[in-house]
Amino acid sequence: MINIGVDNLFLLLITLTGATYDWKARRIPNWLTFGGLAIILSFNTFHFGTEGFINSLLGFVSGIGLLLIPYLLGGMGAGDVKLLGTVGAIAGYKGIVVIFFYTAISGLIIGIIWLIFTPDRLKFLITTGQILPTVDKKQKVPYGIAILMGTILYIMFGVNNIFNIITWQ
Repeated sequence: MINIGVDNLFLLLITLTGATYDWKARRIPNWLTFGGLAIILSFNTFHFGTEGFINSLLGFVSGIGLLLIPYLLGGMGAGDVKLLGTVGAIAGYKGIVVIFFYTAISGLIIGIIWLIFTPDRLKFLITTGQILPTVDKKQKVPYGIAILMGTILYIMFGVNNIFNIITWQ
């Protein structure tokens, strides 16, 4: 059974909006990421006190940290990093690790599908070992969609069922 609580609805709202912007404009706006962060920090502080604030802050820092190296290597944009940070603030520092795992699997599947349906890119990858011949944003896969898919999988399967999925039980 899927648990649709307020936190999960907010997760879906943030990631769906981020994925839509990323798909259309290849950017995720700061008002979404920082606005979402401000709302969740305020909400958790009001409802859960210092513990809620610290859990959200640790989730934000964890989400940023998980994508910081790929960002520094040029593998993704800052909006993707900030979006995962905001998602971490909502899901907490434990939940963001699971969302990151689901997001990475989703991103891999999206990347493979993208390569299959763009034969020129696949040929370029095979002959040069590089993924893209150019750095045009319109030619990159919007990773916000993978973050949305990872979030949906997190809501569907939760934290406790991840090991069952990994071991195919």
